[in-house]
Amino acid sequence: MMAVGAESADKERGAGNGAPLHVAFVPSVSGGLGHVTRTLKLARALERADPRLRVSYVLDELDLRPINVEAIARTGYPYRLLPNPVRHERDDKIRAVLGDVDVVIEDTNRRLIAHRRLLPRLKAWISIPMLPIWDELFMEWPLLEQVDHILYAYPSVMPPPVELSPFAAKLTVTGPILDVEEMPDRIEARRRLGLDPTNRYLTYAPRGFPFGEWFGRRVLTGVVGGYLRLRRELSDLRLLLTAVPDVAAVQPPRLPLLTEIEGVTILSTVSPDTARDHVVAADLVVLEGTSTLFDAAMARTPIVMVPGPIYETWLEGGWVHDAEAGIVMRPGDVTPATMARAMRRALDPSAAEGRVARLYDLVGENGRDVAVATIRRIIAERTEPPSNGLCAPGR
Repeated sequence: MMAVGAESADKERGAGNGAPLHVAFVPSVSGGLGHVTRTLKLARALERADPRLRVSYVLDELDLRPINVEAIARTGYPYRLLPNPVRHERDDKIRAVLGDVDVVIEDTNRRLIAHRRLLPRLKAWISIPMLPIWDELFMEWPLLEQVDHILYAYPSVMPPPVELSPFAAKLTVTGPILDVEEMPDRIEARRRLGLDPTNRYLTYAPRGFPFGEWFGRRVLTGVVGGYLRLRRELSDLRLLLTAVPDVAAVQPPRLPLLTEIEGVTILSTVSPDTARDHVVAADLVVLEGTSTLFDAAMARTPIVMVPGPIYETWLEGGWVHDAEAGIVMRPGDVTPATMARAMRRALDPSAAEGRVARLYDLVGENGRDVAVATIRRIIAERTEPPSNGLCAPGR
């Protein structure tokens, strides 16, 4: 199904030079917001580079978390929900959603690659994998065989895993997909958000606990409890909690009501741009995953990282810790007291400047433009027939 009002917006975005080409982004929507955030940065840059493109989102209903739908809706892009049909309904339902799509750019939702054989209009399928949680990169190699290209969007400190080596001929290592040019400075970010320029701000986004209840509640309790301890000595300190659509559902049982704690601001789901602006505006961000880590690096915002319990974030936590580019805590070590100590260390100006500089260097060059150029080349190769016996542009 298509979201209400999406069809007219879809047509408006199709306006441009020449016939519009329909590009559908298909991010993983079963976890946090990282895949949505990454594809949004890529979608905007792709539109700017090629006005012919008509961009939409397709959201897989299997294990769909509502917070992802809310975030996409706030971007203004049209979106459709892709059902998980039984076999006798499969062909019709998949074609109803994806049948008018020319190019799919899928981010860590490889099970849907199998639908490609049902889509005669589709010209290209481009896949953006994340580092494996278990062994899915190896186990899903038959699916990756079916894609036209693979984009690996990590910094050089995280080289491609060996499981991608069989696909070297259609693999581009882009580096992180970032939107540095659109990122405001701290003064402008605070102006946009209406924050007092004289206060110090901590920010954390629970996001409905994508890494599980135990992990999420432990980190939230540590952040709020640590903030309460620091407030006793830092009266200008404030806490911004974003991505909290239901405050009662995340209320720590042994702490005061979140809505009654002085200096705490609680926001529901915000757009990815607003979430990024909170990272930029903050004096310290507590984070768990990749997307916020990379944004904090570009914003030069000090971090306390509690890596989510998956290989990718544990790997990141390792190089952040080893390079002294931030404060890293194991989930089991998080308590209000230990979090207060970690936040106090991270806020120390004598060490913060060196840490943020090292984190910035580790994340490295922005790979967005490389990704855009690669996608445009693949589109040209698959959609523009060669003339006069010459290869299509970009070959």
